[in-house]
Amino acid sequence: MVSGNGDARFARLIGIAGCTNAGKTTLSRILKEIAVGDGKSVTVVCQDEFFRPIAEVEKVPKDDDPSEFFYDYDAPSSINGNDFRRAIEKAAHASHFVVIEGNMITEFPEIFEMLDRVLFLSLPLDVCRERRGERVDYDPPDTPGYFEQIVWPAYEAHLKHTVDMAREDVRISFLDGSREMATREWLRKTLLNFSDDSIRVQSDPISTEEAVGFVSSASCGATSVFVGTTRNTFHGKKVVKLEYECYEPMAYRELRVLCAKVRKRFGSIERIAIYHRIGEVPVGEASVVIAASSPHRMEAIEAVEVAINELKRSVPIWKKEIYGDGSCSWKENLESRTDGGCCCSK
Repeated sequence: MVSGNGDARFARLIGIAGCTNAGKTTLSRILKEIAVGDGKSVTVVCQDEFFRPIAEVEKVPKDDDPSEFFYDYDAPSSINGNDFRRAIEKAAHASHFVVIEGNMITEFPEIFEMLDRVLFLSLPLDVCRERRGERVDYDPPDTPGYFEQIVWPAYEAHLKHTVDMAREDVRISFLDGSREMATREWLRKTLLNFSDDSIRVQSDPISTEEAVGFVSSASCGATSVFVGTTRNTFHGKKVVKLEYECYEPMAYRELRVLCAKVRKRFGSIERIAIYHRIGEVPVGEASVVIAASSPHRMEAIEAVEVAINELKRSVPIWKKEIYGDGSCSWKENLESRTDGGCCCSK
């Protein structure tokens, strides 16, 4: 991502999740004000803009009258997750920061794993019920019993799931939405204090310049870069393109583990960028870029070599070579594969 003035943008994704009426929109606005005040561009993507048409929303029979039903707008299935994610990716190509707001964003693995920080807002039952009752802009409006049967149980399930994840995921922080809004200093420290790793799995072309720009540092005299591109032949056969498939939630987790391993082995590494493309990658275009910076030349070079080897060994990304004669072959991107790949014909 490069702005019109040539400055590389390294979009940071911040999730604001949690209870209905806990202050998610207010926090999104404050974060935007902080970032804009620092001269950064910000896009807010709201989950509620991606509700499916009412005909596609699940109907739940009412507890007190099974002949009637509620539309369950507090279930992840009520959101068009593909459109939601595409909007986030589009925003990430145009802004320094993207704030993703919604009560269910921790329930979408493909979105959650993209986030650099997540703030989950909680509320006590009585406060939530009171605030919800004061809202008159819901479409469709709440009907009697909806809060008790749908809204609150859904929140409790989302909270439990997020708490379970937070035991092993340092990206998640919690805030009591019934108390005074967090200070800007706390928000800056908690949500805008990013690590020096930039990880991305994307369907769009990769920018090598962006990776190099991210790792470049005045305190580092060495920057090492590996760029893997689609070659035009394999064993004498013409290669038309590569196709990459990936289980993204696991890929993001493994890439974070990979960065931690590299840092543990090479203590002087300051910044790491790993960008991997999925989908179709034509001949000559990059499928993976890894960059690392260090005060020392050898550690930067060796860190990148270790990173690409570990990526091929442990990250769940698979590639298929498409040949000019119409045949194709799955190639090993995981060095632990023992089946030797397979071939097929169109």
